[in-house]
Amino acid sequence: MKPLSLFVLVFLISNFSFSQIDFGIKGGLNFDSAGEAQLTLESKDHERKSGFHIGVYSEFDFLIGYLRPELQFTNVKTQLEGREISTNRIELPVSFGLKLFGPLRFFVGPTAYYSLSQKSSNYSFEAIKDKTTFGLHLGTRLNIGPVGIDLRYERGLSPIQTTILTQNGVDVSGNVDSRPNQFLVGVSYKLK
Repeated sequence: MKPLSLFVLVFLISNFSFSQIDFGIKGGLNFDSAGEAQLTLESKDHERKSGFHIGVYSEFDFLIGYLRPELQFTNVKTQLEGREISTNRIELPVSFGLKLFGPLRFFVGPTAYYSLSQKSSNYSFEAIKDKTTFGLHLGTRLNIGPVGIDLRYERGLSPIQTTILTQNGVDVSGNVDSRPNQFLVGVSYKLK
């Protein structure tokens, strides 16, 4: 068993020592799926609208795969009864990827979310209690020179509940689940 452990250790060290490290910037559009909100004991669908994300990434390239941590700011807009709610969060997706055919890549991994704020001109909210949550993502990327074009699906594993306190100055009882359930289209540019 010791020779096998030694072989695995040497393989991992050599793989990391020969890995190429890239850095870059990224951005794109988010298309959230519709979810549900609870407003005054009545369940209502809320319409998700498109949002955006912008950030940075690093990528550690190996023989047939790669590891790609990203850090991004995300803004998502929601409409509840025709009134817009804007959600801002920091996201940390970590992708484990495979190089498939030439420039085509497939990736999967966990995502950590940190909620910054929810704002609306019609609603006032209680402070978000559980600001941190986790999710999963999977997708594909096409690299053309220093430019990468990716398509991914992302889903939060636990709810991000925000309590609605007032609507247009009137006390109401309600909450919104802003858990990510979205498709993302992104473009990245490799700087190094």
